[in-house]
Amino acid sequence: MSRVVSRVKDKELVDERRRAIVEGAISVFKEKGYQKATVREIAQAARLGTGSIYDYVKSKDDILYLFYENYMNSFYEKLMNSGSVNDDPRFALAAAYRSLIEVCFELEDQVMLAYTQAMYMKNRYLKNILAREAEIVDTFKAIIIDCGLTDHEAGLAANYLVFSATFGVLRRWNLRKHYTKEELTDYLIHENIRGFMETTI
Repeated sequence: MSRVVSRVKDKELVDERRRAIVEGAISVFKEKGYQKATVREIAQAARLGTGSIYDYVKSKDDILYLFYENYMNSFYEKLMNSGSVNDDPRFALAAAYRSLIEVCFELEDQVMLAYTQAMYMKNRYLKNILAREAEIVDTFKAIIIDCGLTDHEAGLAANYLVFSATFGVLRRWNLRKHYTKEELTDYLIHENIRGFMETTI
């Protein structure tokens, strides 16, 4: 549930306009970064008037929050819908991790922005964003516990897997010169899931 207040009461219209605002913000943030971006530029990219954008957000801080909210929700939904079901938790973990890596590549511009612009997120918004991220970590933690690790061990392993899946995106400026997405995906799965595949349940 978004914490950004809108003057407009039509939910469908608000959702539509905010999607446009987020898409505009992604293009502007990617080019200029959050600090140098202006609401006017975001409005132009979203094809909205500078005045009318304030019907849907109050400030640039609201826009940054909407970006993160949209990013985390999209990330979670795509991850939940892309994994395969397997009775063996080790294979379920490998499938979920592959899906996570693929989602990172699919949303790579958002992943880059999420990591590089996070310092500008206001504390009043951060709790909501971290709660959604925790749901992703908990999804992996539950599978890892089924693989035989303790709750404590699984928590650390889940956090590591979620972060490591972004490796190919966060290092893309160097890695793309030498490796394909498929090679990076296979490498990450081999290196990070191998230990689970060798354990006995």
